[in-house]
Amino acid sequence: MMTLYFLTPILRILVPIVTSILLVVGLNGCATLEERRRVSLAQDIDTCASFGAAHGSPDYTGCMLTQQQRRDAQGVEALEQARLATEINKTMQDMTDSRIRNCERQRKHDRPGARRRTCA
Repeated sequence: MMTLYFLTPILRILVPIVTSILLVVGLNGCATLEERRRVSLAQDIDTCASFGAAHGSPDYTGCMLTQQQRRDAQGVEALEQARLATEINKTMQDMTDSRIRNCERQRKHDRPGARRRTCA
């Protein structure tokens, strides 16, 4: 109980500090996302202007839509790659678990005094 008594003042100091840090990090993440959107929009505007499309013209609108579709396709591709990586990781973990189970099952049938298998 004495340990908890000494931890209480420490927790009173640490909890607000950790909460503040998490809040700042969270808000920075949101600001970063908004900043990335602004940068992407500026890049799209520059790209369409470099193609000679005048702001507000049908060519400009089509160019901006094409740029957004390209960016959306990149996002979908990134999500698909993340999904595949997760699926591969799960499959590898399943294979490892199966190998360990098989090793442990075989270990039960080893002769007494034989060299012990390492299954991990």
